Amino acid sequence: MASMASEWSENLIELEGGPRRFGSEVDIWQLAELPEYLDPPCWAVIAARLLLSLPFEEAVPQVLEYIGEAARADRTWVMRFNDDVTLLRNSNEWCRDGVSSHVADLQNVPVTMMGEILAPLREGRSVAINDVAMLPRSLRSLQVEFRHQQIQSTLTVPVHNDDGRLIACIGLDAARSRRRWTIDEVHALIQIAALMGVANTEGAPRRKPKDEEFSVPIYLKSGRSARGVPVASIASVRADRDGSLVGLRDGAQLTDDRPLRWWQSVLPDQDFLRVHRSALVNIRLVDLLRRRAGGQDLELLVKGCPAPVPVSRPSTAELRRRLGA
Repeated sequence: MASMASEWSENLIELEGGPRRFGSEVDIWQLAELPEYLDPPCWAVIAARLLLSLPFEEAVPQVLEYIGEAARADRTWVMRFNDDVTLLRNSNEWCRDGVSSHVADLQNVPVTMMGEILAPLREGRSVAINDVAMLPRSLRSLQVEFRHQQIQSTLTVPVHNDDGRLIACIGLDAARSRRRWTIDEVHALIQIAALMGVANTEGAPRRKPKDEEFSVPIYLKSGRSARGVPVASIASVRADRDGSLVGLRDGAQLTDDRPLRWWQSVLPDQDFLRVHRSALVNIRLVDLLRRRAGGQDLELLVKGCPAPVPVSRPSTAELRRRLGA
């Protein structure tokens, strides 16, 4: 404990005022804020705090950003597998400034691209590739993909659920220069993967609706993070200053840097309708159309939305037609 206090001394504030109550050899400290970078043994503590305090899907991007910065990596990501581990997709990604994003390139990709490194991942073993240029000929297709993403070194750690089934991988990429992943870094990522496996099992449905499983996603962008979500899972999009707040049918509320008009231009007209100048809704997820309390205006109750969505008078006729109401 003494060495930790010394190491963090710049970030600790000694409480002042009044005589010491516990003797001259007792120091009382208050933690002002966490240091910008913690050593790998502390990463899982931060990840656990995020996974325990936030819904799983909201916590994952923050976990990726934290470990990306802490590990001084160039890219962090989560790859998810379908139930029979035949397809994979990049569901979440964080990139350092100036590093290219490839989340859109890796959607519904056959796992055969991973070649023989899939076997150790199934068995719960992690794969640290310190120099992509040294991969054997048997992994040539994977090496080509790594070079396309400018990856020089990469670390991949499997995520298993409580049944021991491989459901995802979490990883770090080094794109600007080669690096050798340390034992502490590997152990830290293994701990985070274990936490994610438990959090996903406890905090999310074991089975997603069929129309959400590996459907073509749309990508939410918030700062340097990108996340793919199935279009069918989007319940509403509401204006939020210069960006948007995207509500999913599982109740998650996610921010996106692009304005509402962008979302209106890309979401399919047959499923989505702009019901107010500040809101789009997924017609398929509407539970109830009703009058607002104490007024004549209408509002919608939509699956996953914590508050009713207002309906403007000009959009009422089209909304009723689409709902058959």
